[in-house]
Amino acid sequence: MQTNLGKKLIFIRHAPVVSDGLFYGSRDIQCRNLTVAEVENIREILPAEFKLFVSSAARCVKTANYLFPRVRSLQFDALREQDFGSWEGVPFEKIPNIGSLSLEELAEYRPVKGESFNEMSKRVNVAIDEILEKTDSEGPSIVIAHAGTIRAVLSKLIGKSALSFQFDNLSLSELIFLNDGIVINYLNRRVIR
Repeated sequence: MQTNLGKKLIFIRHAPVVSDGLFYGSRDIQCRNLTVAEVENIREILPAEFKLFVSSAARCVKTANYLFPRVRSLQFDALREQDFGSWEGVPFEKIPNIGSLSLEELAEYRPVKGESFNEMSKRVNVAIDEILEKTDSEGPSIVIAHAGTIRAVLSKLIGKSALSFQFDNLSLSELIFLNDGIVINYLNRRVIR
């Protein structure tokens, strides 16, 4: 297997969703339009040249189209948010309270017909390995995805503790992938003024 030395990925969480009041994870729900200021503020701190990878979820594709309308992206189903199975499309107040679970239990917890965080992490990290194979060390790649996707990538470094991290909409997180680990440059960087 080829080593991935010093490959930089900049993760952008999608724009805020247009809520229908129902629980969503992998369910395809739209995001709101980005403002001109949001687009300019994000583009201002990003490199001019990059490869673009996007979760196939509509909210991520729309975010990518707003931010980079002239850049061809490669979409990955495997970068989608966790599938919460029977919880998808249910009113938020009907979702069981699992707040008493330990991080280990939470990482293993699988809603009926859904997937656990650990299962999602395996899926996401296979896609990240594929992205790293398509990325060279010369320039960064941008990945537009979900909070759960970024947590899944972090789980490779810190395990189930990744569930403790918050990622705001339109925030940036920059990771450098070495042949034997990951360097975190920053997480959840908000650039919207």
